Amino acid sequence: MMDLTTTLSKNWSVLFVRGLIAIIFGVITWFAPETSLNILLLFFAGYFLFDGILRTWVAWNSKQHNPYWRWLLAGGVLSIIAGLVTLFAPNVTAILLLYYVAAWAIAIGAVEILIALKLRAEISNEWILIITGAISVLFGLYLIFNPSAGIHTLLWLVATYAVLFGALIVLFSLKLKKMAQQQ
Repeated sequence: MMDLTTTLSKNWSVLFVRGLIAIIFGVITWFAPETSLNILLLFFAGYFLFDGILRTWVAWNSKQHNPYWRWLLAGGVLSIIAGLVTLFAPNVTAILLLYYVAAWAIAIGAVEILIALKLRAEISNEWILIITGAISVLFGLYLIFNPSAGIHTLLWLVATYAVLFGALIVLFSLKLKKMAQQQ
């Protein structure tokens, strides 16, 4: 039986390619954010349509013996509708995604602030968590009140994450390559 280090070091090139792809995706997103968003939305549309068609097919083929087939059918139809909306009105999907992220950021920020206030009696420097929460709330509000700039901000953040993540994975893969050569 191989241990994890041996398995990873023998397959270091897979991690290397994965890291390179992340870096390339991030750089392309930095320089062509609209194109990246459109491609991402096309992937969403394709997935939603594929998922909806499969769900609908499973529902229809199981209606004889599955008392919940209508729920499966409803899920399939909803996925197909989401796919068509994403395909034919990509701006609607992008805005909905933006508002979803904004709502999440505001909610998480509020929870962090509440937790920090509760912790005030138990720990010092709870202000760090308050600032973290405030930044989350401000980020969410920024997205809501500046949707166009917010989408570009999200793309920039995703691109930066992809480049940093990719670079770290490439470095890790090179370390694994060195380990593989020593074995």
